[in-house]
Amino acid sequence: MIENPKYDVALSFLGKDADIASALNEKLSQSLQVFFFPRRQDELAGTEGLESLRKPFLDDSRVVVVLYRDGWGKTPWTGVEETAIKDGCLAGGWQRLFFIVLDKASALPSWLPHTHIWFHYDEYGLAGAVGAIKARVQEHGGHIQPMTPRKRAEMLKAEEQFQLDKARMNSENGIKEVHRSIDMLFQEIKRQCSDIKNGGMANIYCGIDSNEGQITQMCMISTGTASIGVVWNQLFGNDLKDAELTIREFKGRVSLSMDVSHHTFRDVPFRELAERSYSPDLSPAREYGWKQKGTSEFVSSPALAEQCVMKLMELATLSAKGQLT
Repeated sequence: MIENPKYDVALSFLGKDADIASALNEKLSQSLQVFFFPRRQDELAGTEGLESLRKPFLDDSRVVVVLYRDGWGKTPWTGVEETAIKDGCLAGGWQRLFFIVLDKASALPSWLPHTHIWFHYDEYGLAGAVGAIKARVQEHGGHIQPMTPRKRAEMLKAEEQFQLDKARMNSENGIKEVHRSIDMLFQEIKRQCSDIKNGGMANIYCGIDSNEGQITQMCMISTGTASIGVVWNQLFGNDLKDAELTIREFKGRVSLSMDVSHHTFRDVPFRELAERSYSPDLSPAREYGWKQKGTSEFVSSPALAEQCVMKLMELATLSAKGQLT
C-alpha cells in the first residue's frame, strides 16, 4: 500500500476513450483526487514531461485505472503509462490496478495476472465503475471526501474551458482540423480496404473524391454486392453551419461517378438501405472527430473508418447468404 499518495486514482486511456475517461473523472473528482490528463495520444512530450507523467502510475496513486481495449499500450502515451503501471505493480502489488475492459473482443495483455479481477464496462456501466473504483480506493486506505465549493468551482472552470474550445471549432484553425479529420477518415478507410484486398478479397473497391474547399467530399467503398458511401457536405467554406458527414449503406455496387462535378452515382441498380449523419465534434482530449446526430458519444476518425469497413463486410456477408433484403 502506498503511503500518502498525491492522487487517489490515476486514469490511463486511449484518445478514442476520452469521453468515458472524462465521465469517470467528473464523477470521481466529486469525492476523490484524480489524475486525469486528456491529450492527443499521438503527441509525445519531452523526457522531463514523460517522467512527470510516469509518477501518478508508478507510485503517486492509490489506485490505477486502465480503460482497456486493443491498442492500449501501443501508442506513445499509453506505452509509457503501461511501463510505469507494470513497474509500480511489481513494487507495490497488483491489487492497486483496476482494469476496465471496454471491448470484450479485445485480448487481455499477457502480463496481466490470471488471478487479477477485471471489470467489463458494458455489463456495469458508468455508475458501477464509479462505485467499484471508490471501493478499491477505500480498501487501499483512501477516504471519500464530501464535495466542497472550491472543488465544484474547479470542475466548473474545466467545463467552461472545454466548451470554449468546442466553440473554437468554427474558427479558421478549427475548420482546418475538421478537414484533417475528413482526410484521416478517408485515408484510413482506404488503408483498411487495401489490407483486405491484400488478404485475398480482390473485388473490394475504394474510391475517394476529396479536396479541401470542395462543397462535397466523398469516399465510396463496395464489394459489388454491397456498398457504403461516406459524404462530407459543407456549404460555406468558412463556416460549419449545417455541415455534416453522411454515411449511406447500399445493396448492390455503387462507385464514384466520373463526373465528379455533380458527385452522382453510377453502376446501377442499387438500393439504399440505411443512412446516418454525423457532426464534427471535439473530445475532452481535444481530439477532432465525430458525433452521430441524436447521440452524445464521440467517435474518432480511425474508429469511424473501422466501423464503416466492418459494416461493409457485414452487408457483404448477409448478401452472400441471401439475407440482404
